[in-house]
Amino acid sequence: MSTINKSLNADMLRDPRWEPHPERAAGGTKYIATFRNRRGDAVALDMGSGGKNAIWVLARLAPGNLVPAVERELYPADKARNSNLNVTELKGKALMRLFPTSLSQARQLVEHFAEL
Repeated sequence: MSTINKSLNADMLRDPRWEPHPERAAGGTKYIATFRNRRGDAVALDMGSGGKNAIWVLARLAPGNLVPAVERELYPADKARNSNLNVTELKGKALMRLFPTSLSQARQLVEHFAEL
């Protein structure tokens, strides 16, 4: 059965507004798939988060008013994280981990980040 993030990963690989992050393997690993939007903002899909379907972004980019019901967790800059998140744009920065519960919610978030 496909997870939400596996579907997002496939969508983002086909979407010209996203490019696989050049510091990581295109399509990601079994843990993380990382992309950049046209502005250069990184978004990481946590492929190993099971049913939680976590999406990582810079905390300052996390939309407070878009899908306010989406569970989120702040990761301060000094909190330990998966080494796969150590790409230039995310390394050592405050991150937000978003947990959409449906593919529709997840796509709405990715659409928002694509249009920044």
